[in-house]
Amino acid sequence: MLRFMGRSSTHILLPIFLLPGIFLSCSGEVKKEELSSVTIETEPEGGAVVVIQGEEKGTTPITITGVKPGSLDIVLKKEKYKRKAETLILKPGEHSHYKFTLELLQGYVSFETEPPGADVSLDGKIIGKTPIFKYPVPIGLRTYKIELANYYSVEGNLEVREDFQYPIKYILKPLEATLNVLSRPTGGSIRLNNVAQAQKTPAQFKLPPGEYLVSVIAPGFLEEHMKFELKPNEEKTITLVLKEGETPAGMVLVPAGEFLMGENERSPDEAPKRKVFVPAFYIDKYEVTNEEFKRVFPEHTFPKGQEKYPVRGISWDQANAYANRVGKRLPTEIEWEKAARGEDGREYPWGNEYSPTLANTVESKVGMPTPVGKYIGGVSPYGCFDMSGNVYEWTADWYQRYEGNTTIKKEYGQIYRVLRGGSFMTDKFDARCARRHFDRMDSKREDYGFRCVKDVPQVPEVN
Repeated sequence: MLRFMGRSSTHILLPIFLLPGIFLSCSGEVKKEELSSVTIETEPEGGAVVVIQGEEKGTTPITITGVKPGSLDIVLKKEKYKRKAETLILKPGEHSHYKFTLELLQGYVSFETEPPGADVSLDGKIIGKTPIFKYPVPIGLRTYKIELANYYSVEGNLEVREDFQYPIKYILKPLEATLNVLSRPTGGSIRLNNVAQAQKTPAQFKLPPGEYLVSVIAPGFLEEHMKFELKPNEEKTITLVLKEGETPAGMVLVPAGEFLMGENERSPDEAPKRKVFVPAFYIDKYEVTNEEFKRVFPEHTFPKGQEKYPVRGISWDQANAYANRVGKRLPTEIEWEKAARGEDGREYPWGNEYSPTLANTVESKVGMPTPVGKYIGGVSPYGCFDMSGNVYEWTADWYQRYEGNTTIKKEYGQIYRVLRGGSFMTDKFDARCARRHFDRMDSKREDYGFRCVKDVPQVPEVN
């Protein structure tokens, strides 16, 4: 309130509105406000839109002048990058410089291969070896390439979206191997994994990697075979030297000689382990099949499509009758065991370590017989298939104790016949070469089958 001399009066002062940038000092002097300026940059690249109080000011890099000092809220926006909100502190009359790192919008990619260890390139850059899990990848269309020595490479495109996860899995295809098959003499017929080939030795094959059994036979010579593994892109040469002789169709020769029979530390009836001499004989390469059995006994029936499956549900009497009609016989226990394990006393036809990929037992989880000859890797040293698993095989012998065995069992005698080899219903212990199973001659259990043997003709001595 102001008072004027000579007149008493009251006056109200109206407020003074200052122009922007103008303010009163303590002394009442009017001063101009000191404004600020700021430069804003972004990395890894510019072009981000700068928004202040809802208004777009331009794109980075950008310099803004005439800004009131204090705090300044900004928003940075750029396609394929995360939105970024920041508060800048500006000092009166000063120029500030801010640089912000923008984060790419990204998804996540995982790479797995079988086999592992493949190099993975993303947009032309190697990011590691498989397996790779949740690798961050900028959104957008990406290209990848997977490479492993001796395998075909894989390429692909991927549209990556924000925060999505993309599992990429491949079973890599191996490069083919080269197999050269030679024989002495040449001109031998070749079977690869029991399949007859049009070529004769010498021959070359392009084959996928894996386990193979090659058999070669020529007129006047015995069949020879070799089991081996081919690796991806490998070149392997094998030579089979054929011995003179003749073998009945579908049979192999087990030459005369000693072998280790029995076991000392398994079932009591398998002891003692000892060397036994066995004269030469021929034995069927495969268990007798349904179609073979039906040719002799036309009344035999079996499910459609199981012509090459082993005949089963067969009694000893039926097996023996079949063998007699085709001019063969059932093997003795000694013959069967030698044909199965060779001369070195191995546990299984292929060696001492069991594998469910080599025989049809309960460990294989098949639950039924398989076609004869399917388990290539399980072939015996003489070329016999399925001597472990698939179906039990009748032998000619009574269940008796071995010479030198002092155990007493009430089952010994001329009551039961011996079966060998285990079956799809038994475990690996019963599929051992030395394992003995026995049953009545008229028993027809669903996993009972057989194979046959034949005597080798004796060559008369020349005086």
